[in-house]
Amino acid sequence: MKFIAHRGLRTDEYKENTLLAFQNAIKSEIMSGFEFDIRQTKDKKYVVNHNMFIKGNLIKHQTLKKLKKEYHLPSLNDVLKLNTDKIMLVEVKDSKLNYRKFVKIINHYQDKNIYIMSFHNKVINKLKKYKIKAKLGILNYILNTEEDYDYDFICLLNNLTTKEIIDCYHRKNIEVFMYGVLNEEKDLFYQNVYYIVDEEPN
Repeated sequence: MKFIAHRGLRTDEYKENTLLAFQNAIKSEIMSGFEFDIRQTKDKKYVVNHNMFIKGNLIKHQTLKKLKKEYHLPSLNDVLKLNTDKIMLVEVKDSKLNYRKFVKIINHYQDKNIYIMSFHNKVINKLKKYKIKAKLGILNYILNTEEDYDYDFICLLNNLTTKEIIDCYHRKNIEVFMYGVLNEEKDLFYQNVYYIVDEEPN
């Protein structure tokens, strides 16, 4: 069974999308990696945060320096510098990026085990054209009717996924991640997928 810590391995002490939560996932013997969200800042840099707002302020209207100083948000670089060969699953939240800057950052860490995904198909398509040194995938593609899925992995919503769908992607050598997992026994029975979970399974 393979698990990815959703926004890091959180505890009462380690909040989501923080370096401490990511380091906790790295130390875990159960976790194969961790997932985190990034957003583009006013100065075209990348900060780790799930929501588009922080304390009522839009992330995209703030500089990285301000976000780090006032809200203690880590940058993408801060996370990629962590010493690990575990999966770093990056969810790109924005539909528009400065692609050259983003690709330059990722390619600088090409020795790391980086996977990049987004709900925005066009973001992943563009990253592929830039020859980014990371694995690429799309979230929730099960809702799309296209059959020519040409990426390294896919992230599917748990309650819409079947063994037949998983087998179909595996036949094409596409890795499968699943989210929306509630850690219930009925959710955790596929041996050949990565489960994105909010806590360490028992």
